[in-house]
Amino acid sequence: MFGMATADRYSRVVLWLKVTLPLLALAILSTLFFVAETLDPEAAIPYADVDVEKILRDQGVTRPTFGGVTSDGATIALFADEVRPAADRQDRLTARSMEVNIDLPGGTRITIDSAIGVVDATARQAILQDGTRLESSIGYVVETNEMIASMSDTSVVAPGNITATGPAGQLTAGRMELTRTETPEPAFLLVFKEGVRLVYKPKP
Repeated sequence: MFGMATADRYSRVVLWLKVTLPLLALAILSTLFFVAETLDPEAAIPYADVDVEKILRDQGVTRPTFGGVTSDGATIALFADEVRPAADRQDRLTARSMEVNIDLPGGTRITIDSAIGVVDATARQAILQDGTRLESSIGYVVETNEMIASMSDTSVVAPGNITATGPAGQLTAGRMELTRTETPEPAFLLVFKEGVRLVYKPKP
């Protein structure tokens, strides 16, 4: 009789557990979903924004190369150690250690390099700044603070004071331009303007 009572009690406990445990599991799951749904998603946004901004700010490309042919037949190539999106404009890239090579149709090569620069996709220009130096294969070396090279036609402008050395000697000027002339035949010229001062050094 005692054994039958024990077995009956055991059966009732097992039956109770079979009913209670699934209900308890459902209650726990419901609680978890309830907690998940009541979490404030706004609380994570500031951290996400900071991470996204940091990623956008830090993204960049190392050792990129841009190249093409201008409308008047020159080949232009742009190199940099690193480029990144500009912070204030989506159509601009900032560059470190920029170099621009221009091969003119007549065979002259012009190389411009600077510590920093900007590539403006809308204006199709490369703006070289901070210790800009131009060197041509015909013997001119020009130094200034800023030069603007067009990537659509063959044009280079130094809008500020320049110092230069060339076959004729040393000169200073307030502005320099690389321009195309059509007379007496098509050619590209380095033109110095605004208070040009030349110190002539004849060849020995």
